[in-house]
Amino acid sequence: MDVIRKAAGARTGRPAGCCAGKKIILLLMISLLFASCASVQKKDERSVFTVAELINQGDSGALFRMSKVPFLLDQEIILLKKDIETFWSNIIEAGYTVDSPVLEDGQAIGKDSYLRFYDSMEVKTFFKKYLPEKTRMLELKTTTNQRILLLVEKKWLTRRIYGFKGPY
Repeated sequence: MDVIRKAAGARTGRPAGCCAGKKIILLLMISLLFASCASVQKKDERSVFTVAELINQGDSGALFRMSKVPFLLDQEIILLKKDIETFWSNIIEAGYTVDSPVLEDGQAIGKDSYLRFYDSMEVKTFFKKYLPEKTRMLELKTTTNQRILLLVEKKWLTRRIYGFKGPY
C-alpha cells in the first residue's frame, strides 16, 4: 500500500496517500455494485426456475402456498384464496408446462410497471396498494417463445408470488 501511496504522491505532486485511499474506496464500491447486480440476477433466475419447476412437477399446492392474496392474474385481481388455488390446479390439470425457461428481464417494480400487465386503473391500484416495495417483475421466455410475467418477492428462504401473466 505504501508503494501505491508514494507513487500517487510522486506523479501528482500531492502528499503521498492523498488520492490512493479514495481510489481504493471507489474501486471497492464499484466491485460491490457489480456483485450486488449479479446477486439480484441470480435471485431472479432462482425465482423463475422455482416457479417453472413447480408448474412442471404439477405441484399446485406449493404454488398456491407461495401465492399471496390479492393476486393479479393477467388483468384480473383475485381476492379469494380458493380462486387462486383453483387457478393453479386448473393450469396443472390442463397439462400446462414451462419448457426450458430463461430469465429475459428482471426489474424492481416502478411507477409505470403496471403497464406491462394491463393499462387500467384497477391494475395500477393493485401495483400501488398491494405490492411490497421489494417486489420484482420477472419476465421469462420459453423455448417455444412464449413469455410469462411474474410478480415475485423473495422473502427469507421462500418466494411470494403476487401475480402471473401469460403465456403471451
